[in-house]
Amino acid sequence: MASQCRVLRGGQKGLHYAASCLKMQKDYELANRSPILTGNPVPKVKESSVESTFNMLNAMKNIVIRRLSLLLAVSMSFVTIADAAEYPWQKGQSIIGEEKVLIAKREYTFVDLGEEYNFGFNELIQANPEVDAWLPVAGDKIVLPGKFLLPDTPPEGIVINLPEYRLYYFSPEKKKVISYPIGIGTVDFPTPEMDTTVKMGLEKPTWYPPESVRKQRLKEYGEVLPASIPAGPDNPLGPFALLLDSNGYLIHGTNKGVGIGMRVSHGCIRLYNWDIEELVSITAKNTPVRIIKQPVKLAINGDQMWAEIHAEEGDSITQRKRYFINALTRLNIPASRYDLDAEAIERMIRQNTGIPSVVGVMIQKSPSLAAAQ
Repeated sequence: MASQCRVLRGGQKGLHYAASCLKMQKDYELANRSPILTGNPVPKVKESSVESTFNMLNAMKNIVIRRLSLLLAVSMSFVTIADAAEYPWQKGQSIIGEEKVLIAKREYTFVDLGEEYNFGFNELIQANPEVDAWLPVAGDKIVLPGKFLLPDTPPEGIVINLPEYRLYYFSPEKKKVISYPIGIGTVDFPTPEMDTTVKMGLEKPTWYPPESVRKQRLKEYGEVLPASIPAGPDNPLGPFALLLDSNGYLIHGTNKGVGIGMRVSHGCIRLYNWDIEELVSITAKNTPVRIIKQPVKLAINGDQMWAEIHAEEGDSITQRKRYFINALTRLNIPASRYDLDAEAIERMIRQNTGIPSVVGVMIQKSPSLAAAQ
């Protein structure tokens, strides 16, 4: 079913997409009233911490009608990419995928492109700093950043790298990696780093608002929340979820039209609904889950060293350089073995596009490294 959603651009998914647009106005009103984290008390959210996110949501009101008309265009102009999230892979391989360039049409927005091509909103903004995310100029070249350096962590189960808003599912027996864009916790309620496992998969999960959330809703909005909310349009968990064996944290879908590639949750991981449906169907109980923070990833490919940077907007240049040094340390290969391109590294650190690039060439290859490759 998940793959059908990505293939039928102008068919079933198009109709579903249109219906979601029609109810989007209601979603905006509910956007800041739907805590995501289940099973734990959720303190009051500071308005300033989510102000920028919901400004984006409010801006979406003005393009709802345009998005409906876009359905007619995308059914003919978007290429079919049923396997956009799935990449051939074998152990030892550290780079997957490839970049593509799309020529903008007036109707495109980064929200539309994200849904159609399986990217997060932030990834497209990061890779295309000169393009207006809401009103691209016809003829603009839009980079689809589909090339990834794999995180420097054991390649098994689910790996979530918070700075790049990406989830990786490793399937060594099938020699593939599946990757999905995600939404994560806000600055005030960040998603924690953790090593855990999948406790169970859930279809049509019920949301049990904690007592503290119910009291907050009553105090701030005069709204009486029920003890439980079944699956449906008012359930913020969406149609599927993976319950993690760690304080009630979830990887789940959404009942909102936007939020993937943003800091929008109270700590849980949010996916597009068609992606979480697929992930639940292929993920077994006790699958390991690692949630990590690697804003800079490095990889060796042949005689070349590659880098990929996902710094926060507020990170200083000095802090970004520290991220790079930390990545070199994790790689555990002497930098003296490589002719590092200082200008390329400096440029990547400053531009912070998230697009992988070569930053060094091997000077000499040791026998142990050659054997490892």
